[in-house]
Amino acid sequence: MTVGIIGGRSTGKTVFVSLLATTAINYSVETKYHFRYWTSPEFTPVIQDSIASLKLKKWPPATLKGSLAEYKFWFAYSRKFSGILISLINEVEKLSAFIKRLDIPRKELYNIIEFRLYDLPGEDVDTLLKTGPSIAKERGISVIDTLSENLKKVLDCNVLVFLIDSSRISTDNTDPKYKEMLDYDGLMATLMSLVAEYRSRKYGSKAGKLFPVFVFTKFDTVDRKVLNDIGISENIEGWFIEKSKERKDIAERLFKFMKRFYRHTLALAKGGTVIKGVPLEKAEIFVSYLMPELSEEGIPVPRVKKVDEISYELVYSMSEYFRFIDYFGTIADDIKKEQKIISESVTGLGR
Repeated sequence: MTVGIIGGRSTGKTVFVSLLATTAINYSVETKYHFRYWTSPEFTPVIQDSIASLKLKKWPPATLKGSLAEYKFWFAYSRKFSGILISLINEVEKLSAFIKRLDIPRKELYNIIEFRLYDLPGEDVDTLLKTGPSIAKERGISVIDTLSENLKKVLDCNVLVFLIDSSRISTDNTDPKYKEMLDYDGLMATLMSLVAEYRSRKYGSKAGKLFPVFVFTKFDTVDRKVLNDIGISENIEGWFIEKSKERKDIAERLFKFMKRFYRHTLALAKGGTVIKGVPLEKAEIFVSYLMPELSEEGIPVPRVKKVDEISYELVYSMSEYFRFIDYFGTIADDIKKEQKIISESVTGLGR
């Protein structure tokens, strides 16, 4: 079960992953048996440095050190009814010994989702997709054949997380950012088209379901008039905390937001199922923000608040990151089934 993260500027991607890891760490510590979080040895110190940088009111480096293709982290969700069993195993020593004799590995009680990070900044993807079609036309080949191996690996994931830079959104068609927004909609639509084309070409009718996820980063930069128009309070931090239990309402507001500014992307997401036979689950939408404050030099830096006498926490969209983590728990079973179908189809083709 794999998740690819793509799009967004390099710094934005680093911040997103750092906040996701921060939330996963807190979630894992606070929940007894339901959720587990794990990172590869190569990734652990890198993400720790990024989190530390934010808590020191400094922006992390634009790109994580080394090749991001080397970094992975995992979310593990207890399976249905296994939470009770896990609880008993941990509380009752005799039952624990009995389970060990049955040779049931602990990980079999969890659905495990692997997140993969690839060094594919939005800027690089933008350039690639603009030059790819012309190169393919000159050589008489498919655009798929011009893609880098890393991008192909991303397109092969069960879940694709698209990071959308909210600072590009504008309602003023004379503003240069307005064209950036339109171009970005085209970029993501092209990526959706590539996903369907690639998976259809590789797996045929056994392509399996794809789960697209959209995350609006830097959501604190959205014009307040736009927020009011879609029913989100100007006090976005307070609004998301207040609505954290009314997730259907949040989803409806964010879909309205996506529909307003990224219609081409939504259209391609729906069309891929019909034309290429690659079923796409209804897109889920989330937001990410790290509330900034001005430094002594007048530069926006991450805001930190004191939560008790000895500890500090970042001021960010924590409730949305919890919603993000919970969503993956709800689709873990479906992803596992889809992965099994794809695996069996590939094995069959190889015979």
